[in-house]
Amino acid sequence: MKAKKWTLYVVLFATVALLSCGTGQKKDGGKDAGSTRDELCGEGTGYAQIYDNDVSMARDRALDEAMNFLVKAKLGQVVSGTSVAEDFALVASIVEARSSGMVKDVKVLKEGPEQGAFVMTIKGCVYPQAVNDTIASTIRNYGRPKFMVLIRERFEGKANEPGFTVTELTMMEIMGKAGFEFVDAAMTQQLMRQDRSAISKAMAGRIDPSVQHLLLDRKDIGAEVVIVGTAETKDQSHAMARVSKNMKSKSAIINVKAIDVYTGNILASTSANAPGLHIESETASKTAIQRCLQQILGKEDEDDDGKFKSGPFMNQITKKFLRAATEREINMTVTGLDNTAATKFRSELKGRIRGVKEANLKGQSGIQTKIQVIFAGKTDQLVQELQAKSRAIGFDITVNEQFPNKVMLGAKALK
Repeated sequence: MKAKKWTLYVVLFATVALLSCGTGQKKDGGKDAGSTRDELCGEGTGYAQIYDNDVSMARDRALDEAMNFLVKAKLGQVVSGTSVAEDFALVASIVEARSSGMVKDVKVLKEGPEQGAFVMTIKGCVYPQAVNDTIASTIRNYGRPKFMVLIRERFEGKANEPGFTVTELTMMEIMGKAGFEFVDAAMTQQLMRQDRSAISKAMAGRIDPSVQHLLLDRKDIGAEVVIVGTAETKDQSHAMARVSKNMKSKSAIINVKAIDVYTGNILASTSANAPGLHIESETASKTAIQRCLQQILGKEDEDDDGKFKSGPFMNQITKKFLRAATEREINMTVTGLDNTAATKFRSELKGRIRGVKEANLKGQSGIQTKIQVIFAGKTDQLVQELQAKSRAIGFDITVNEQFPNKVMLGAKALK
């Protein structure tokens, strides 16, 4: 039985609406495919500052911005209604850095330098399939993180350490049906023996560089989200004594939270409790745990051909992690630039490095500058883009240290 690829939930009806625009079927209100296509066509204007008389690069940036404006304008038209208002901002964030290819039949209506900037107005049509492909690609890359599960468990009166608990195994089984990846239970046990200190910090929700290094840098681990918490089963068989002396009644209570390993931020937290009934004590406890987890993670929908329907905890994790991935906060420390050069560097960073949404000054002391960068992607992608364009933007750049959410650079302004 195929598991439902529930990550499309993140964009809700946005993708469906966009795809429907490309069909030949009539939409509500009697609009045919031709009129739908007209609705997806329009004009957009982009502006880009001209740096160092590089008009060609400014033109490219203005074209990107014009297409981005057009795509978001048309998304606003097809993604409407309060039911998707919250997710529209997320969809817009996904397409913002990748508008190229989403607009077809582009015609330049007006272009040219204006007061130190390049301005371009275009006419074109938004291509629904390209938008959908971009959204799907982003979800594949960022919206389906790999998990490590660390649950302290008291099962049938016995305390079980994280690594191979009933709760963890049940959680992996349920989420595996939705296509999620996990750090293998045996690997988790091995890590607890090898680096107890880092794993203990993760279990306590303290994500420091040692935890990030252990979980993110090793290719055989690669855990981007840690689910931590507690689980306990209790005996309630006395309540069944009048009905049946053979039946065992158990209850389970589970408290969990999910933490973004890149930032240490809590993505979601919840708790659940549920009963379990069986003639065997352990089976009754396992049933209670399974019912708890189905409340928060999801389960197969019997009314929908057995497809997996995700629960609120998982939905919140995916939405927040995806939003964080498209608006990642990266702390950048640059050494070697005076105030004038540092100001130019920040301007170039925001104006000419694709995916950079903000480059905010957080402090400067001598030749050391601290910058908060909001970036649509991961730190290594930002570094690669910056290194590739460093000389073009007028700087010689050296990467001194790099971590999941921060980078230390050495920089020298080129003459």
